[in-house]
Order: sequence, then structure tokens, then C-alpha cells
Amino acid sequence: MAEYLTVTTLTKYLKRKFTADPYLKKVYVTGEISNFRPRRGHQYFSLKDESAVINATMFKGVFDKLPFQLEAGMKVNVVGHIDLYAPNGSYSIIVEKMEPDGIGALYQAYEQLKQKLQQAGWFDQLQRNIPRFPKKIAVITSPSGAVIRDILTTVQRRYPIAEVDLYPAVVQGENAVPSLIKQLQAVAQRDDIDVLIIGRGGGSIEDLWAFNDETLAKTMLQMPMPIISSVGHETDTTIADFIADKRAATPTAAAELATPFMLTDVWQGLQQLEQRLVAQMQRQIKQVDERYQRVANSYVLTQPERLYEGYLQRVDLAQKSSTQSLAYLLKQRRQQLTTADARLLPAMQHILETKQQRFSKAAAGLQLVSPLSILGRGYSLVEKDGQVLTDTAQIEVDDPVEIRLAKGTARATITEIGENND
Repeated sequence: MAEYLTVTTLTKYLKRKFTADPYLKKVYVTGEISNFRPRRGHQYFSLKDESAVINATMFKGVFDKLPFQLEAGMKVNVVGHIDLYAPNGSYSIIVEKMEPDGIGALYQAYEQLKQKLQQAGWFDQLQRNIPRFPKKIAVITSPSGAVIRDILTTVQRRYPIAEVDLYPAVVQGENAVPSLIKQLQAVAQRDDIDVLIIGRGGGSIEDLWAFNDETLAKTMLQMPMPIISSVGHETDTTIADFIADKRAATPTAAAELATPFMLTDVWQGLQQLEQRLVAQMQRQIKQVDERYQRVANSYVLTQPERLYEGYLQRVDLAQKSSTQSLAYLLKQRRQQLTTADARLLPAMQHILETKQQRFSKAAAGLQLVSPLSILGRGYSLVEKDGQVLTDTAQIEVDDPVEIRLAKGTARATITEIGENND
């Protein structure tokens, strides 16, 4: 009679088979990512091809070390082992290592970061020109590599008056990014650096990987001076190359960009400018001298009297014309004065006679109403204290009064006051 197993016993047996099978301890699987949804901790998804699907588990420690972003639909190569999960009886591949199929993981990460930063506009932010005559050039690179030697040699040959300051940095490995960022921050503190060169020699993508770091790119965007990036060989291109203001294929090319002119070329250029300046000044002096000769030989300076001959003639004509006009005007005014005088004398005599007649009539009228005329007819005026008396109420007995007659005055004293019966 057959013995029935419990589900737990069967599951444990199968789990031991999976664990003990040497072919399942390390499996290499190619498949397409499916049902992937990022989680904070462990990641659970599926690997599939045209005919089958297998569950996959990637623990947090492995996932955090992925150099690229995991995406649904991505074809990957996975290394791991097969395990069975007892609670639901399902088996899955436990992913220990993963890289994109067809291209390396680092290249995949590089392309993803490149696309991300390009869409964010980081590659278009630094477009500054390199100073034409730099005084100080900062270089961030390995102190022992060929990069700094090539740069120093090129600067010394082309523009020896420029100062080159080396900021030594680790350019490869885990410590490269912190070292490069530290030196960038140190250079940023200075205000006398005209241009910065950052880079290293050639190598594999792993060797150059520090220059594909997003934090390093962000730090480069904040640098106050123009940056020349020279990482790897001409065919190598890193994120730092896209961020920098200028990209040089080699360290020598970077030094040439930082010193656009050889000092001998500058000297020759100055001599050419001097020659052009002298020639231009000679042409201007010649032109000015020719103008001076024309002015000096003009009739205005050689025969100045000709300048005012015409004005003298015009003055003579004006004087003659004004003399004739004045004589004619004076004669005309004399005739007008004689005519006016002949008319004015009779008019004045007529006005005088009229005024005399009017005066005689007014005097006769005034004579009729004059107080003196009344006094001449036998009347008199009695005054007290300079006031003419018209009423007995104005005087009292013994008041002194003054009597004005037609001829002379008399003084009297009031002895009696009587009433007017009228």
C-alpha cells in the first residue's frame, strides 16, 4: 500500500533536490524583464522568452549595486541559482548578477544617464569662451600620469608666462569621484583661475567610469570658470566631456585650447599690428598735411583783402542809398511841417477866441452869484468865530462878532437879540 506524503514533506523534498542539484546551483539565463515594479526593498519580477516564464528575485543588496536602471522589456543576462519557496510551492531564480544582453552594464548605465542629463538640459548650460590670455590654469588629474606632463610641456612651449596649478586627484576606482569633487570645490574657492582642465589618460570604460558620475557632472555645472574636459582618447566620450565648456581629445589638445596662441605668434601679431598702426598713422598725417597745404595756399590766407572786398562795395552802396533816402525823407518832412504850420496857426487862433468867449461868459455868471456882488448891493455877512451866522440861536448877548461889508470889515458886540416875526 502506497504511503501518502504531506504537502510540506513533498515541498521539503523538492527543495532539497533544487538545492542539491549541481546544475541548479549556478545557472545562466537570458530573458526579458517582465512584471517589474520598483520596490524599496527586494525586487520581484519575471524572466520570459517566447515559450516560458520563470519568477525572479533580486535581493536589495544585489539590486543596489546595479550600475544601470532596470526596466520592463529589457533583455538581460542573469546569473543565479534556483530555489523553491515553500509557502506557495513556486520556484524562482535568485539573481546574483545581471547585465544587459548584447552590451555591457556600464555602457547601458552610461547611455541611460546621458539621455537623462541631455533631456534635463545639462549639456547646454556651459557654453563659455576660453580666455584669450590666461594668467593661471588649474589642472585636476593624477599627479603621476602623462596627462600633467603633456599639459605642462604644451603650455611651456606655447605660452610660458601662464601659471599651471596642479590639483592632484584619484582618477580611477571607488575613491575617484569623491577625490575629483573635492578638488573641483577647492578650485571653485579661488577667484584668480582663468580656466580649468580636468581629465585623465585613456583606458577601458571601467577605468573612465568616475567621469560618468551624475554628482560629478552637477559639481562641474557650478564651477565659476570655463572647463576643458580631456578624458581618455579621442574615441572615448564621457559625461564630463558633454558637461564641460570645451572638450579636448587629448591632454595636449586641452592645453592648446587653454592657450589659444603661442607667445611667438602673439609677438608676431603685435609686430604686425604695430606696422599696420604706423602705416595708418603715416596715411593720416599725409592726408592732414595735404589738407593743410590746400588751406595755406587758399586766397583767404594769401590775399585776405579779397575776403571783404565785396562787403566794402556793399557798404558803399548802402551808405549812398541811405544818404539819398535820408535827404529825400528830410525834404518831405519839412514840406509836411510847413503845411502843418500853415494850418495850425489859424486853428489855434480860432480855438483861443472860442475859449476866451466861453471864459467871459463863465466869469459873468460867477459874478452874478458871487457873495461879493451881493455885498455890493448893500448886504453884509455876520460871522462868529469864523462861522457865518444864520440864526439868533447861534449867538448870545455880549458875544463878539465880525461884520463883512462890500468894502472892509467891522467888529461889534451883541447887545440885544430879537425874534424874527416873519
